[in-house]
Amino acid sequence: MRRYFDLVMETAGLQNTAGFNDDTRAFPSIPARHDLWRRASADWVAGLLVRGLIDEEDAQEMMADLAYRLAKRAYRL
Repeated sequence: MRRYFDLVMETAGLQNTAGFNDDTRAFPSIPARHDLWRRASADWVAGLLVRGLIDEEDAQEMMADLAYRLAKRAYRL
């Protein structure tokens, strides 16, 4: 997932993704998959923060987008 973030976000940009998107038919597995997505995306954003590429305010906004806002916007919910 780190490789995905590094490669895709560099070319597509954060705002051009749908955030967490799951097509599973196994409804009980969605919370676990969403938790994995939040942890992986938080790890990636924290890496950007530690390297000084973004500030703490941007990191908070990026996490809100990745965990909630991007999917809501993509599916017009």
